This record gives sequence, structure tokens and C-alpha cells, in this order.
Amino acid sequence: MEERIARIISVIFHPLLIPTYIIAVLINLDIFFALMIPLEAKWKIVVLVLITSALFPLIILYGMYRLKLVKSLTLENKEDRLYPYIATSIFFFLSCYMVWQINISPVYYYCLLGASILAVLTLMINIFWKISAHTVSMGGVLGILVGLQSVLLIDITWLIVITVLICGIVGFARLRTGSHTQAQVYTGYLIGFLGTLLLILYY
Repeated sequence: MEERIARIISVIFHPLLIPTYIIAVLINLDIFFALMIPLEAKWKIVVLVLITSALFPLIILYGMYRLKLVKSLTLENKEDRLYPYIATSIFFFLSCYMVWQINISPVYYYCLLGASILAVLTLMINIFWKISAHTVSMGGVLGILVGLQSVLLIDITWLIVITVLICGIVGFARLRTGSHTQAQVYTGYLIGFLGTLLLILYY
């Protein structure tokens, strides 16, 4: 039962869904950079991000599975991750570019740029060592939120606390399913957090 719950958590917080989650949350906050966007436009942007950063990569992954280029849709083996991660990185950058073309706060562009950079870093690390993409992405979310609170002087402490709790849940899930070692999980958090935090603070 516990392992089944861990697998459900892994699906809900799949790395492909994290960019959509962070954009959906930030675009609906009662904060100046979100209030300038019309309600109808907000959901169009969220759907755009969902399609480009999640749906398209999933279609490519399923195609690779059908063509037997990968052994499993869950990509448990390090060797299976190369081509799906390349495709994911490309679509993340596409999503980033499309949001950049929209006349909205650069906050959203930087969020997707951070996700794109982390996707490339995960791809490169995975060539040599299996790392948890789940914890890289969740660490990235935490880094973005801490960076935004520091740079924009906004109070989103409650959101940071919730994210920390989710990070813990996701880490537990990856360990409980046996998908990763503790080193792979904690290294993922560290790379994700530092990667997006430094991007927000110094870019």
C-alpha cells in the first residue's frame, strides 16, 4: 500500500508537470506581477505551458516506447533516459521561448528558463550517473520561490513552507519505490535549488 501511494505521488509530481504547476500557482497569486494579467489570458498561458512542456514530451516518450527505443515509460534505467531527456529539454526551451514572446512579467520567463537549464543539467549528469529528476525539479521550484521572495521582497513564506513539505513527500516517494538512492535524491535537491536560486538572484 505504501509503495503504491509512493508511485501515485511520483506521478502527480512528475518532472514534466512541475513547470505547469509553478506557472499556474504564480500566475494566480495576489501579487502585482500576476494581477496585471487578465483572467482569460492566465489560463491560456497555463494551457500553453502544459502542452509544450508536458503533453508534447509525453507524446514523444510514448512514441519512443512504441518503437522500443526505451524499455519502460517510467525510465527506471539510466540508459533509457538519454533521448527522452533530450526531447524534454528541447520542449522546455520551446515553452520558455513562447512565454518570452508574451508581454507579461519576466518572472514567468525566468521560471521556465530555470526549468530548461535544470533539464539540460539533468541530461548531462544522467550520462554518467543516475540522478532523480523528480527532486531536481522540486528543488528548482524551491529555489525559484526563495529567489523571488529575496529579489522582489514579497511575502510567500507560506508557499515556500508548502513546497518544502512537498519536497519531503516526493523524496520519500522516490526512495520508497526504490527508484533512487539517498545520494541521488539529495543531490537532485541541491542541484535544483542552487540552479534556480542563482538564476533568479544574479541573472
